[in-house]
Amino acid sequence: MDRIQELVLEHRRLLAALFAGLAVLAALTSLRHDVDGVRVQVVHRDLLSGHVIGAGDLRTTVVPAAVAPAHALERAEAVGRRVAGPMRAGEVVTDFRIVRAGSLSGYGAGAVLTTIRVDRADGAAAVRVGDRVDVVAVDPDGESEASVVARDVEVVTVPSDDDSDATALGLVTTEKNALRLAGAGLTSRFSVITSTPGSP
Repeated sequence: MDRIQELVLEHRRLLAALFAGLAVLAALTSLRHDVDGVRVQVVHRDLLSGHVIGAGDLRTTVVPAAVAPAHALERAEAVGRRVAGPMRAGEVVTDFRIVRAGSLSGYGAGAVLTTIRVDRADGAAAVRVGDRVDVVAVDPDGESEASVVARDVEVVTVPSDDDSDATALGLVTTEKNALRLAGAGLTSRFSVITSTPGSP
């Protein structure tokens, strides 16, 4: 044991340099992992539904590839597009969250754009752009009755290449209805009922 202590004391500077080198190597490895992350665009501040995204609304950040959204948009793709629903600062910009800037043209003052996620089995598969629908909130636990939270709202966006079980529908409605939909979406599953002009 004494011999080991003597060796440690004798070579303490060499050992200190070795440990320092290992620490630097670990730091560089960590930095390398950060560099290998995915660059994404996030909103710089809270944005309201219907806001047209400008360059100043975005900032670039790096996230691990394992958690990066599959459909994150580049800055050039996001600028000039309209926010489909309220976005919090730091949220990654994806194709689900924004639509073309002209989507509300002709709807008049007070119209807002919002998105809801609807299972294809709950009516989304049959919905087309231009349809007018009633949005029904369904308790996933079946403890309360289904209720209509928005009536006669127009569908303005339907993903054309969405083959998942759930579809994001873009709806034009009032701010009051958009807030009701946002609140209901926290605890309920949405279903849609398609109506046609003159239907009861």
